[in-house]
Amino acid sequence: MLTLAIAMFCIALLYGVLYLADSHKKHRKMLRRIRGIAALQTGVTLMSTIQQHRGMSSGLLNGNDSFRTGLITKQAEARSIMSHMKALIDASPELARDRRTLENVATGMEAIIGSLKQMTPEQSFSRHTELVRNTIHLIGDMGEHLGLMDNEGTPLAMLSNLLLLRLPLLMESIGQARALGSGYAAKGQVGAVGRIRLSFLESHIRECRENMHIPGNNGSAATEKVEALLDLLEKEFIQADEVNISPEQFFKAATDAIESCLKLWQDVAQHTESAIGTRSISVSTAADHHFREYQRT
Repeated sequence: MLTLAIAMFCIALLYGVLYLADSHKKHRKMLRRIRGIAALQTGVTLMSTIQQHRGMSSGLLNGNDSFRTGLITKQAEARSIMSHMKALIDASPELARDRRTLENVATGMEAIIGSLKQMTPEQSFSRHTELVRNTIHLIGDMGEHLGLMDNEGTPLAMLSNLLLLRLPLLMESIGQARALGSGYAAKGQVGAVGRIRLSFLESHIRECRENMHIPGNNGSAATEKVEALLDLLEKEFIQADEVNISPEQFFKAATDAIESCLKLWQDVAQHTESAIGTRSISVSTAADHHFREYQRT
């Protein structure tokens, strides 16, 4: 009888040790995910910086020299952001596979900076857009490696879909419109092809915003800024006989819309962090319940 009691005690002790180890492992995973969101936020900031560099390059290459100083500033910002992002990736074991992709983005950015003066506006737009696309893929890969898209249909997965896909694509559509519109405004004219391209982007922006209901002041502000930009696209480019808006004015309106979406992204990131914490607590509570039930038997 004593031997049986000792055996039961040892089993319960072993179960307890394994339970504590598993709980500690889940807690560390939760903390790594939350730290990983900081890397994601830096990735979105990098995407936004490359987009701004694209818009300024378009204005400059179309004859508006006022963008020259801003371009130099954006180049320094991009280098600083990529350096910080590398440190965040190095600190997260789950993101080790993303280090090479970031290096490729950095190489692509340096190539654009080095050859920008020799590019046509169209070449610059194409090269920048490819780089932004690669950055969006990097953000998506990082989120997947952090496990944010696990368990499809859960609140965490739905928030992550906004975080990794829908909001970045919305910002990129606005960013493309900013680059093209700034170029057309610098030239003072937009042809039939330009109208078609801007009309397509206008439709895509509206599609990206469909069913994107995020409560809070930043959601309302983003809706207001994006709608204001869409009105400008219609009145000043798509429906206008000639372009009368200055490139600086249009660039600012589009930047305001993107920055409002960035604030919205930060809101979603905070909700995602809360969902990660809630999920970790619920898993630990369930495990604790099973452990206590086992102890009673």
